[in-house]
Parts: sequence; C-alpha cells; structure tokens
Amino acid sequence: MTIAAAGFLPRQTRVRPFFLVMALVLSCIAVLGFSHTIPSDLAVPGFPALLWVHAAVFTAWMMLAVAQPALAIGGVLRWHRRLGWAGAALGCAMVALGAIAILMGLWADHVPPFYPHGLFLMRGMIVLLVFAGLVIAGIVNRRRPEWHKRFMLCASLVVVVPGLERAMPLEAFGANWPFAVDGVIDALALAGPVVDWVERRRIHAAYLWAVGAIIAGQALVYLMAPPAVSEVFLHVLGTK
Repeated sequence: MTIAAAGFLPRQTRVRPFFLVMALVLSCIAVLGFSHTIPSDLAVPGFPALLWVHAAVFTAWMMLAVAQPALAIGGVLRWHRRLGWAGAALGCAMVALGAIAILMGLWADHVPPFYPHGLFLMRGMIVLLVFAGLVIAGIVNRRRPEWHKRFMLCASLVVVVPGLERAMPLEAFGANWPFAVDGVIDALALAGPVVDWVERRRIHAAYLWAVGAIIAGQALVYLMAPPAVSEVFLHVLGTK
C-alpha cells in the first residue's frame, strides 16, 4: 500500500501553512467581533433557539476551516475527506439558517443598530449567495486540491463579514462604513493571490473566480441596497 493510498500525502506535496494561517486569522476576527455582541445577539424573544443553532453551526464551520488545512499539512487525508462531507452539510445548514435568521431579524426588528433594513437584507442574502457558490465550487473541485482549497478559503472569508463588522470601529467611518468593511475583506481576499505570485510567480485561476465573485457580490449589494430597490423586497417580505 502506498503512502497516498493509506491516507497520507507525500511530504513534497503537503500543503503550505498559508491556508491554516488565514483560517486562524478569520476565526480570530469572528471571535473578536461576536464577543462584543453575544449574548445580546441571541436574546431575541420568540426565536432564541434558532439563533443559538445558527451560532453553533457558524462556530462549527470556523472550527472546520481551521481543522481541514491542519489535517492537510499533517498529510492525513482520510480524516480531511471525511470531515469534508461534514463541511458540505454545514455549508447547506449555514445558508438555510442564515437566510432564516436574516428574515426573522427583520420581522422582529432585531437588526444591528448600524444597519439600515434594506442594506441588512441585501448584504446578508448576497453574502449567503456568494458563500453558497464558493462552497459548491469547492465541492465540485474536491479532487483538484489547488482549486478546492482556494474556493473553500474564500468561502470562509465571505462569512466572516458579520464578525468583521462588529470588530471594526464603524462609527469612525460614518456612512461609509460598508466600504471600509469591504476594503478589509478585499485586502484579505487578495492575500492569497499575492502569496501565489510570490511563491509561484503566477496567480492560480481559482482566485480569479473566487475573488471575482466576492467583489461582484459587493458591487451587487450597492446596486440592490438603495431604498428605491430594497424597499420593494422589504414590502414583499412584510417588514415594511
């Protein structure tokens, strides 16, 4: 039995630590941000149990985002693959629970104070849409490690947006705070292409799709969030 068949990667093909470092950075941002607002975020009369499940699933995703590159660095592919299917299930749960939490937050008027309702709806839903697309791309490319790990890293980057919003001093940016948050997200997203260029003298094509999707999602938010557009959706949802 070869080393690869036994579930281990040969040393020369093992993953560089960049993806683990990035997963740790994103997890720290999430912990820092939500430490400012939990448990108040979860103390919503009428549906606290749902929010607790949502928080637990999000936490599990971030833990998995750290575990997967750590297993790959260690060369243990068997558990990496098994946990990958758990990650696919978590991804589906995050999209469903995230959408429900957004809608119920609007119906209960439990929206973070820095958010206009239209922006809260559009930003949240488009983040989930981009996240879902990146996770699907990662699953489809699971047998192409160089593509897979880049798609999954960018998926984790997208869902850290709510934590980053809570971690940053948004009041310092006034009405321009969404652009400041997106600027940090874009800087983190570009770290991967920069590392690729430094190490390989070329940028992997997966980043063109993944980072492009993140930036396109941000642009779509600003097209959909103005009151003239977003209030139509808020009326349809019964939140106006």
